[in-house]
Amino acid sequence: MDVRLPDGTVIKNIPEGTTKAQLTEKLNANGYNLSIDNAPKAPEQKSYTGLQALKEGAINLIPSTAKLGVDVVKAAVNPADTLEGLIQLTSGGLSKVLPESIMRYAVPEKRQQAESVANAVGQEYKNKYGSQEGFKRAVAENPAGVLADMSTLLTGGGAALKGAQLGGKTEQLANVASQAAKYTNPLYIGEKIIQGAINAPSALTKGTLGVTTGVGRAPIEEAIKAGEQNILKGTTTFSENLRNPQRSDAVEIARQSLDNIRQTKNQQYRGGMVDISKDKSILNFDDIDLAKINTENVGMYKGKVVNQRTADVMNEVKGAINEWKSADPVEFHTPEGMDKLKQKIGGILESIPYEQGTARTAVQNVYNSVKGTISKQAPTYSKVMKDYSEASDLIKEVEKSLSLGKKASADTAMRKLQSIMRNNVTSNYGQRTAAAENLVNAGGAELRPALAGQSLSAMLPRGLGGQLETYGGGLAAVANPSILLAAPFASPRLMGETLYKYGQAKGLVEKGMNKLPTLPLGVDQANQIGTLLYQLNQAKEQQGLLGQ
Repeated sequence: MDVRLPDGTVIKNIPEGTTKAQLTEKLNANGYNLSIDNAPKAPEQKSYTGLQALKEGAINLIPSTAKLGVDVVKAAVNPADTLEGLIQLTSGGLSKVLPESIMRYAVPEKRQQAESVANAVGQEYKNKYGSQEGFKRAVAENPAGVLADMSTLLTGGGAALKGAQLGGKTEQLANVASQAAKYTNPLYIGEKIIQGAINAPSALTKGTLGVTTGVGRAPIEEAIKAGEQNILKGTTTFSENLRNPQRSDAVEIARQSLDNIRQTKNQQYRGGMVDISKDKSILNFDDIDLAKINTENVGMYKGKVVNQRTADVMNEVKGAINEWKSADPVEFHTPEGMDKLKQKIGGILESIPYEQGTARTAVQNVYNSVKGTISKQAPTYSKVMKDYSEASDLIKEVEKSLSLGKKASADTAMRKLQSIMRNNVTSNYGQRTAAAENLVNAGGAELRPALAGQSLSAMLPRGLGGQLETYGGGLAAVANPSILLAAPFASPRLMGETLYKYGQAKGLVEKGMNKLPTLPLGVDQANQIGTLLYQLNQAKEQQGLLGQ
């Protein structure tokens, strides 16, 4: 409680239960000349029922926790004084229980200071818990302090039980006490409240604004993330695409990421082939010859050419095989040499248009026979080619799903890329989403922010909402002007800008937290030390007020 003196001076934080006579005596001892008659009157202490105490405590929990945090900071900003105070607080308590035969060796001045701190803590506890009324008042007016006391007690009890090393139920009880100390710690509770306050708006807006703007949940989430990354990493891809929807960043990022996948595939292939080149085994052509025989008559009928293109490519394939068979086995029939034959036939295969299915099937069979020959007779090659084939298939799937091939237009690629931002994901969209994730993992971290910026760039909402706004919005606003109040929440562009700013605010908080010194402690340990610092600060205040 606070007391105002006749001269206007305000004495703050008078310990609960201090009488008028005690207050007068302490003030006179500290230089004031007051009599009991003109001494300031301590304000009447409010009484609470049990229910009222709990209700007021719930209301005061946040401001009480904030004050506790200030007390912790007060102690923490003066580490030398704090350490000395902690020693005094601990040794002062010991002086109460150790025999005089031991304590007489302590330096009298230091002992007196330590006992003074311990007495102050004891007085604080007496004021809070010495009576039922005092306890209810503490719960109502300083709930965080009560929780801090409880957490400190449980922390000490849990540590004592663990130190006893009795095992069994005692150890279980110690763990329960430690967990209880964590969850009753007001600093832990305050941390969770702050996290909830920071995250609640984003949790609320993601679903709601996705509907009102018509863009779906994904762009809303990306807008908030983009704001955070702008502060933490300086990225501007989202805002640039939000404010300039004509940009083609998304397509460029996607194609560059696809090139990264190709380069990685080729590097892994070359790395694997280093080991293959050391294998000098001579491979036979049995399976290759069989495949060649089975495809000899493709495109022919009784010696006559029916499909000229098929006949031509099959002759080219046969010529390549015969050339390889007649070459030096030591150089050309090894796993490495046969891989070159496979590449040559693969080149012929790639030159055949997709619409010429017969020719492609025939050449594909021979290609597979060469590949199978190497894998069967050189097991190491099988592993290399498995990884290579999977990477090649992935590239083809991404190119096909998102139209990122050399012949595909940027407009087509952009439309398909934009589809991954939508919530109504069909089977085809699901494939595109998976393809996009592969691009993100291949270095396209800015792909989704670019797409989200594009999605939120329009002033009017998408779909049915946009049509109503365009054709019926004006009439509706005339009939019910309150509709105009909700209009900003339906604009993708306005909400994109707002959420981006909100994300920047979150980023500033995170950046500030990152600048705080890192302690070699866990969060729970830091919270426990925080409550101890609070106890120390309370003792110091109590000690000063009592004139000791």
